[in-house]
Amino acid sequence: MPNTAVAVAMAESGLVMQQSRERYKEDKPHWGVKKGDRELSFCIFQLHSPAHDANAKRLGLGDYRTNIESCVKMARVVFDDRGDFTAWTVYNKKMYLAYVR
Repeated sequence: MPNTAVAVAMAESGLVMQQSRERYKEDKPHWGVKKGDRELSFCIFQLHSPAHDANAKRLGLGDYRTNIESCVKMARVVFDDRGDFTAWTVYNKKMYLAYVR
């Protein structure tokens, strides 16, 4: 699993703590974003903040967007909740395989 986790993070962000460069293709009023806005995904695992902010704050990991340790811990929470990496598009589309060692 550690190799897969690193491969997922590499495919998501190149291991750079950043906001996604992807843009929303349509308005998402329930998230407060409009078509063309940058996706609200952050850190090396590109965790989608509308889906994870409340849980991150509850767990004391509210700084996961900018703190790599909190990011990794929050990614583990997401993984544990699912039991696998299916929360990540790069996993589902097998894009992470290019980074597996």
